[in-house]
Amino acid sequence: MRLINLLLWISFPIFVIALGASLLTTKPYMQLSKGLYESHADIEYDHDYVSGELMDYLNYKRDDLLFGPNESSDEPVLRDIEIRHMQDVKDVYTGVRIAGVLAFFVFVSSALVLYKKDIHSFYTGLRDIYILPTFVILFIGGWFIIDFSAIFTLFHQVFFTNDDWILLSDDALIQLLPQMFWMVSGALILLILALFMGIVMVLNKKIIKPKL
Repeated sequence: MRLINLLLWISFPIFVIALGASLLTTKPYMQLSKGLYESHADIEYDHDYVSGELMDYLNYKRDDLLFGPNESSDEPVLRDIEIRHMQDVKDVYTGVRIAGVLAFFVFVSSALVLYKKDIHSFYTGLRDIYILPTFVILFIGGWFIIDFSAIFTLFHQVFFTNDDWILLSDDALIQLLPQMFWMVSGALILLILALFMGIVMVLNKKIIKPKL
């Protein structure tokens, strides 16, 4: 039972974080962030068009990044290094999504096994599910507050094998997705994790506990 509980606890935050990360690649989220950052004032291309094409690329709706600054222009708005970096980003996102799907199935399978074998173990497993997510939220959230630049740099060094992510301040990607965008997005993912954790614990208390 301990192994199954461990799988339950580990798979839960992985699935929720992957789900939250996928929300960052949606057009509605890009629309919500429009104009929120100082660099957006320097954008000369069509924000809606370019961000939409980027999201289509990350969501497998287009195969290349050779789009222009607007619908009527074919002159690429991204430099070669930006294109290479976005190709790497897509690979990372794909890996995150696969990990999220696998984690979801592990979580559901572990929960079903616990529920069928020992409902008390199922209850305690869900009751204690807050431990790992809380550590993640406090550790990463604290790091965000203390030195976001350091964690931003470390993330890229871990997940990317080149320096293509080091772009110029006037590059289209940096204007559209400045560092503050990623700080806010990271904070939202942690908030989503906390929300899901709370929902699971409340449902466990309201539905499972009375059956003991």
